[in-house]
Amino acid sequence: MTTSAQMLNGPAHTLSTQLLSDLRDLKGLTAEWSDLCARCPDATPFQRPEWLLPWIEVFSPRDCFAITVRDGRRLIGLALLLIYQRDGKSILAFAGGGHSDYLGLLCDRGREAEVVESVLAFVTTERQWDLLELTDLPADSPILELPVFQGQIREHDSVSGLPLPPANEQLLRIFSKRQRSNLRNAASRLRRAGGGCVESVTIGTLKEFLDDMFRLHTTRWAQSGQPGVLREENTRAFHQRCAPALLQHGLLRIHRLRLGVQTIAVVYSLRDRGTVFCYVQGFDPAHSSLSPGTQLMFAVIEEAQRQGFRWFDFLRGQEAYKQHWRALPQPTFRITRNKTPLRDQ
Repeated sequence: MTTSAQMLNGPAHTLSTQLLSDLRDLKGLTAEWSDLCARCPDATPFQRPEWLLPWIEVFSPRDCFAITVRDGRRLIGLALLLIYQRDGKSILAFAGGGHSDYLGLLCDRGREAEVVESVLAFVTTERQWDLLELTDLPADSPILELPVFQGQIREHDSVSGLPLPPANEQLLRIFSKRQRSNLRNAASRLRRAGGGCVESVTIGTLKEFLDDMFRLHTTRWAQSGQPGVLREENTRAFHQRCAPALLQHGLLRIHRLRLGVQTIAVVYSLRDRGTVFCYVQGFDPAHSSLSPGTQLMFAVIEEAQRQGFRWFDFLRGQEAYKQHWRALPQPTFRITRNKTPLRDQ
């Protein structure tokens, strides 16, 4: 339900700010939320309702709420936040952390300063917390340029990505002569093993593809003595819940490489506005001599380039396979500030 509201008067308009703490109210916001994502210049699939509503349903964060900012009836800003305890302090942060490689505040283009001022004024007076900590902000986030946050911004983590050329014949030139030779040799080994087939997910095959992803990702990490993120039941439940809507809206792609009737590699990616976000991948270590992960990843990159995508984002983490593709590192950022009145900042 809506628990509180404020009206902020400006010279040319009146902004209204509301707090929504009930999941039913958040679901009722879905259409406006999606429209706002389309207008927000730095929005990624990780800020969309198809991703975050299932995240709330599955992980049930204790103190999670949304703050909406409206200009009249028009939704111009949305902050999905939570408060958690750390070292005896109450931390105010974006919801979705841990499973979302990018976080952020949704704003109409050009309205960032007004929205941020409205949200900060609201949470300062209406919520109990000690430290604001906004993490995983992409380098192009407009709120990083706002005067209100200057001096409070630090590098947080690192992501990496590959620029995709406009012409298909230019794609292989990105890689070294040795890499191109390795790809050809791996393809030859796969043909000698009986040939491989790359398949893309559909609504009808979604459960099967997800099961393959869970199995191969967990098996791959188990070889390194680590559980892998997809071993946890609630993480699997989250992907099972969010995948159908993501796929229906054209935001999700899952590819798998088959050798006969056996799946030997899977790549799970999100897609939006010219960028492919490569979220998770796995392969069967029993077929490592065929380089199935490398072959499938190149097939996914090649398809993305052919379909007009211009950036292939490997997201956070320093796994060796990302360096293999010559991905360019980029920082993400965090904003940290104590709870003090805006006039004292």
